[in-house]
Amino acid sequence: MGKLDNLRCNFDDIDLANPLPEHPNPYCERRGWISLNGEWDFLINKEESIPESFDSKIVVPYAVETELSGIQKRIEKDDFLHYHKEVLLPDGWKDKYLLLHFGAVDQECAVFMNGEKLGSHRGGYLPFSFVFKNEGKLLIDVLVKDDTSSEIYPRGKQMNRNGGIWYTPTSGIWQSVYLECLNDENYIKQVDFDGDFDKKSVLITPRFNKESAPYDVVISYKGKEVAKGHSEGNPIEIDLKGSFHPWSPEEPNLYEAEIKGHDEIQSVFGIRKIEKRAINGMMIPYLNDKPILLNGLLDQGYWPESGLTPPSEKAMEFDILEMKKLGFNYLRKHIKIEPLRWYYLCDKYGMLVSQDMVSGGAPYKSFYIMVRPFIPFGINDSSYKKLGRGSEEGRAFFVEDMKNTVDHLRNIPSIVMWTMFNEGWGQFDAKKNFEILKIADKSRLIDATSGWYDKGVGDCNSKHIYFKKLKGKNDHERIFSISEFGGYAYREEGHLFSSENFGYKIFKSSKLLSESIMSLYVEQVLPLIEKEGLAILVYTQLSDVEQETNGLFTYDRQVLKVDSADMKKTNEKIYKSFYSKFVG
Repeated sequence: MGKLDNLRCNFDDIDLANPLPEHPNPYCERRGWISLNGEWDFLINKEESIPESFDSKIVVPYAVETELSGIQKRIEKDDFLHYHKEVLLPDGWKDKYLLLHFGAVDQECAVFMNGEKLGSHRGGYLPFSFVFKNEGKLLIDVLVKDDTSSEIYPRGKQMNRNGGIWYTPTSGIWQSVYLECLNDENYIKQVDFDGDFDKKSVLITPRFNKESAPYDVVISYKGKEVAKGHSEGNPIEIDLKGSFHPWSPEEPNLYEAEIKGHDEIQSVFGIRKIEKRAINGMMIPYLNDKPILLNGLLDQGYWPESGLTPPSEKAMEFDILEMKKLGFNYLRKHIKIEPLRWYYLCDKYGMLVSQDMVSGGAPYKSFYIMVRPFIPFGINDSSYKKLGRGSEEGRAFFVEDMKNTVDHLRNIPSIVMWTMFNEGWGQFDAKKNFEILKIADKSRLIDATSGWYDKGVGDCNSKHIYFKKLKGKNDHERIFSISEFGGYAYREEGHLFSSENFGYKIFKSSKLLSESIMSLYVEQVLPLIEKEGLAILVYTQLSDVEQETNGLFTYDRQVLKVDSADMKKTNEKIYKSFYSKFVG
């Protein structure tokens, strides 16, 4: 994976001996844990069996293709990636049950402990774990295969031949690996927090590995205990009327929760309500019973030295806080699932999120994907092969992955919307799948078809407009959304990944770029807010990515290509227009 200007984000807290050292899951955290990130033995070959020796070292959790991994190689679909690590455990962990966590491994893997298989996993974007009894010596082997072109598994923006809007593949372990020590084999797999804004309460449901067990709950706010309860194993509802602090971008209030019983868990949660309501016949989003404009950016979540893996927590924090400084309140996390700490930072700092489902399917036919922006036409998305969904197994995997994504991210208050399909990439049976998603999660909005092939379902009438003047009509049934627009590009010399220059409109100076973006908002976005009730807008994009040079920041996050004061003032005008119309 070559970089034209040898780009690095240069966040100076990256310790390759112990990268991403924070606990990977703030929503289900045990005090007894150790990170397994760092150097592992590594080998790429064509053999499935565990090798006797290894020819290199890899830095986990960075993908094989990335600079920070120390490997920086492309792999073939018949390659096997072999990871090996000997783990030295704390003395107090002897004869204890341990939980081995993987944040994400792309895309098929098998895990062995001391030569015995613990289990396997398929799909490259969701976490998995294995429980086992510690009997002393720990030798971990992970075997991985990755076929980026597979029509079964999600791949998002990965492409074997990257270019245009498609990026370098991600193979192998690419999110954190860690161990937690358990008090009991009947551990808590997850704790569900279902906040009720209207009742000012929260329903807490621990999910046990084997059977329900007694537990105590203590809830605190800013370190002060505000409520507690006991259950014999059933869900418990906690009344928070005496200390109710709802979550919002302006006041990102989070409660701390401690669950104690056979297992001990620390967690955080927030309470908010997101819905759509009609004002003067126009549907708009409401957060906590108040109208809200979702004003954001497309966020691909890529970095030049580490690909899909954030190089550090500071890198994640930078993106979120810099966008808030510019006046944005919303990020559309585009076709990837981040490490949980990214979502925690959005919760902590008050950044609203729309989470895309990760796309997949067979290679897309350019006519249905690339011609559609210029020549509007409809398509029957039950004609599966047209949009790359000829594989019945692939369709079933998408549905299961979608439900698992909802389950994985269910406790995160900053996520207020799911985006199910994007621009027809692997789209199929949108009406049927929308009903499945709506049943899986009633607490969030759903953008069923962002882009080309609208089927009249979902909470948004969701447009992508790049090559024409921004326009659209409020259909008075769904929220009028322009979920992608802009994409204005400028190449900042010395901060380029590729000699290719992709964008939807090219500018020769940062001054022209900045002025044109401000004009786009003032001359085209503002009238749509005032006349048509435009309530969701997503500019493309937060940063350059590989050959795309259409970011507000360069790929290495070293240069902001727009005037920060102008961007903030423009966003203030946007909010003022919306709230004048819908609040008065």
